[in-house]
Amino acid sequence: MISNDNPPTAKVTELYDPLVYPPPRGQTLLVINEGGVLIKSQWYDGAMAWGYLPKIPMSVKLRHNPKRNV
Repeated sequence: MISNDNPPTAKVTELYDPLVYPPPRGQTLLVINEGGVLIKSQWYDGAMAWGYLPKIPMSVKLRHNPKRNV
């Protein structure tokens, strides 16, 4: 069940209704599952909504993968 709490949200993040905007198939997305939990997954029948993955800043990628600093 989706909570009625009002947590902080990013203005650039948007989830789509699959009946209005069909999700791309075979790609990793943000998906709200049947329990109302946001997961990283490919689209599947029974999911409630979908969105594109956020971009990860290069500074974070470099910090977590030191081999890229070469």
